[in-house]
Amino acid sequence: MSDISRRKFLQIAGGAALGTLTAQMWLGQLKPAQAVGKSVSRTTGSFRRAIPSGCLQCPANCSILGFLEDGILRKIEGNPLDPNSHGKLCAKGLAGINHAYSPDRLLFPMKRVGARGEGKWKRITWPEAINELENRLHAIRNQGKPEEFHFIAGLLEGVSGLTGRFLQAYGTPSVTSEMDLYQSNKKTAQQVTWGVDTEVPNVANSRFILNFGANPYEFHPMYIPLAQRLKQAQLKGAKLVTFDPRLSFTAAQSNIWLQPNPGTDAVVALAMANVIMKQGLANSEFLDRWTNYSSEKLARHLEQYTPQSAEIISGIAAIEIVDLAVELASSNSSIVIAGDGVSQHSNGVQNERAIALLNAVIGNIDSPGGVCLPRRYEIMQPEPQPPKLTFKDSFFNLTGNINPDPKVSLSLTYMANPVYSSPVPNEITQSLKDERRVPYFVAMDTYLTETAMLADMVLPAATYLESYDLQSPPAYDLVPFINLMQPIIPLQGESLSGGELFLELGKRMGGDVAKYFAFSSVEDYWKTIAGTFPGLIKDGGWDALKAKGVWSDWGATPVFYSYKKQGFNTPSGKYEIYSQTLEKQQLAALPAYTPLPSAPGKEFQLITFQFNTHTYSRTAPCMWLSEITHTNPVWINKGTAGSLGIHNGDQVRLTSAAGAIVVKAMVTESVKPGVLAIGSCVGHWGSGRIAQAKAYESENPNTKLLWWEEHGNGVHPHHIIPWSKDPIAGGQGWKDTLVSISKV
Repeated sequence: MSDISRRKFLQIAGGAALGTLTAQMWLGQLKPAQAVGKSVSRTTGSFRRAIPSGCLQCPANCSILGFLEDGILRKIEGNPLDPNSHGKLCAKGLAGINHAYSPDRLLFPMKRVGARGEGKWKRITWPEAINELENRLHAIRNQGKPEEFHFIAGLLEGVSGLTGRFLQAYGTPSVTSEMDLYQSNKKTAQQVTWGVDTEVPNVANSRFILNFGANPYEFHPMYIPLAQRLKQAQLKGAKLVTFDPRLSFTAAQSNIWLQPNPGTDAVVALAMANVIMKQGLANSEFLDRWTNYSSEKLARHLEQYTPQSAEIISGIAAIEIVDLAVELASSNSSIVIAGDGVSQHSNGVQNERAIALLNAVIGNIDSPGGVCLPRRYEIMQPEPQPPKLTFKDSFFNLTGNINPDPKVSLSLTYMANPVYSSPVPNEITQSLKDERRVPYFVAMDTYLTETAMLADMVLPAATYLESYDLQSPPAYDLVPFINLMQPIIPLQGESLSGGELFLELGKRMGGDVAKYFAFSSVEDYWKTIAGTFPGLIKDGGWDALKAKGVWSDWGATPVFYSYKKQGFNTPSGKYEIYSQTLEKQQLAALPAYTPLPSAPGKEFQLITFQFNTHTYSRTAPCMWLSEITHTNPVWINKGTAGSLGIHNGDQVRLTSAAGAIVVKAMVTESVKPGVLAIGSCVGHWGSGRIAQAKAYESENPNTKLLWWEEHGNGVHPHHIIPWSKDPIAGGQGWKDTLVSISKV
C-alpha cells in the first residue's frame, strides 16, 4: 500500500465500506451471541471497558459497544446481541466518536447580543437559561395559549420520552419533526393502507425482489438490517430488479436495472397489477377475503393502466412490464419494495399506494418472503399519563407556506436544523430572522448549526453517547426486541440531554404539569418504563438491560399472517385498497397515477440522493466522514453532456424557479438522459468548521490537516429546490425540481 496515498485510500475505503459489510453477511439466521465487551488497547495491551448503548447516527438505532480507556471513548463497535444488525456497524456509527469530542461542539449556553444571525453572543449559565425558558413558558400558558409554544424535533430524536411527555403535559399541539419532510408521504400511504406507518420487507426469505427506488446498499432508514438481509437473499439465488433513474449502489448490485422517468413508478406498478389480474395470476383469495375491494372491481379499475400506456409515460418498455409482472406473480416467494425514489415526489403517496396494491395483488402480505407488519414493543409513558394530544404541523407555518401569520410566542428546536434541511433555506432564514413572526427563538443542539446561528438563545445538547433512551425498532427477523441507549461517556462541557432539560422544566411548571414528572432522574424515568415489560423483569430487569444493551424473547420464532387473527388496524379492519380515510377527506380513494407538475422551458429533472457516509445535516461535523465525502458534483448523462459541450469537471450552473447554484459536472452513463442527480448533506455554512471544510488550530492536531479544504465542502442543493408538497401527506417532493443547465 506504500504507493497509495492516504487520500486515495480513503476514497477507496469509502466506496468499499459496503463491500466490507456485505462480505461478512451470513447465509442463515443467526442466534444471539454474548457480547464480549472487551477490546485490547494497542498501546497498553490491556482490556478496554465496554459499555453497551445505541447509535443515533441514522434512524436504524443499531446497538453499539463503546470501549473506554482511561475514561476516554476509543472505539465504537456493533453489539452482537442486536437482532437487527448482528453486531455490524456502518461508517457513520464508527464516527460517533467525532461527535463526542469535536472541538466544534457547543459546550455552554449562549445568548445573542446583536441582531439575529449577526453571530454575536455572550456566555450565560444554565440557571439563567432555564429561568428564561420557564418564565416564557409560564407566561404563554397563563394566557391560555399553550399552542403558541412551537416545538421542532430533529430527524432522529422525535418527540418521544420525556420530551413528548412534557409537550403533552404542557398542552401544545404545535409540534413537528423534520422527518415529516422526508418520510410523511411513505408513512401516510402505509397508514391508510394497512393501519401502520412502517413495513418490514422479509427479503431474506424472498426469491424475487422488485425494487422501486429503494437503496438499501447505500442509504435507507434501516440501512444495515435491510442491506444484510438483501445480500443474504441474493447469495441464496434471489433475483433483484431495481427501478431507479440513477445507478445507485443497489442498482449496481441488481440483476436488472431499469431507468424510469422520475415520479412515474405508480403507472408501472399499476400496469403490472393489470397484467397479473388479466392473466389470472392474482391471489384472489387474499383480495376478496382480506381487502375491502373485490378482485372484480379492482380489475375494472386497472384496465386503464395498460403496459403500452405505461411505456409512454415511464419510458419502461411494455414487454419489460409484462415479463416482470408475470415473473413476480409466478415466483414462490416474491416481494415489492419501495424507497425515497418513489415517495419523495409530490405524487409520493399515490406512488407508494400503487406499490402496496401490487403486493396485495400477489398476496404476499405478512408472509415469509413478503412485506410484513412491524414487530416491536410499544414504549408506553409511565402512569399517570398526560392527556393525549394530536400534534399538528407547525414547521411550515414558519415559512409562510401555509399560514402567513402564525401564532408563535416561543419556538424551540431540539437537534433540528430546518434552515439547512428544508427547501428554500433563504425563505426559512428570513422567517426566523423576523421577530414579529417568531418573537423568541431557542435552539438546543450539539453544534452551532445554520438554524442555531439565528437563535436568541443557544443551549448545548448532549450527544446520544451521553444520553438515555429506550427503543424498540422494527424487528427485521420479526421477533420484537428492546435496545437501550445509555451514557458511555460523561456529559461534555456544560451540555445537557433533552430529557434532563424537560424533566427540570416539567418540575418547574408546577400545578397540573409537575405531577407527571415525579422522577428522581432521567435514568429513573427509563427504569420505570423498563419495569413494565414482564419478560425483561424475569430476565434481570434494568440491571441486565444496562449490562447487555439489548433484550428480546430469544427463544421466540416469527409468527406470520397475524392479520388472520386480529385483522388490520384500518376503519374496515381489512387491507384497504379503497381508502376510507382518504375518501372522507375527499381525496382519491383508489391507487392511481398522478402526473408530476411540469414547467415550460425547463429541460432536466433534478433528483437528489443521500451519500452512504452522511445522514442529512447530522454527520457533516464528523471529521472521518467528511474526509471521505465532502463534495457533490452533479451527475449528467454522457450523451446529454456531449450535446451541450459539457465535459467532466466543468463548472455548470443549475437554475430552477427557486434560484441557481454553480457545481462541478460529473459526466457518466450512470444516470438517465434528461435527468440530473446530485448528492445532499454537504455545502454547510454553519455546523462548525469541519462541516465547512475549514482547517484550524485546536487541541486536536487533526483539525489543521483538512487536506480537502482546497476542494471545498460542496454545494447545498436545497437552494434551488422549491416547495413541492404532496397534497395528501404534505411531504416534500425533493425529486420534482426542474432545472436548466449551462456551462459557466
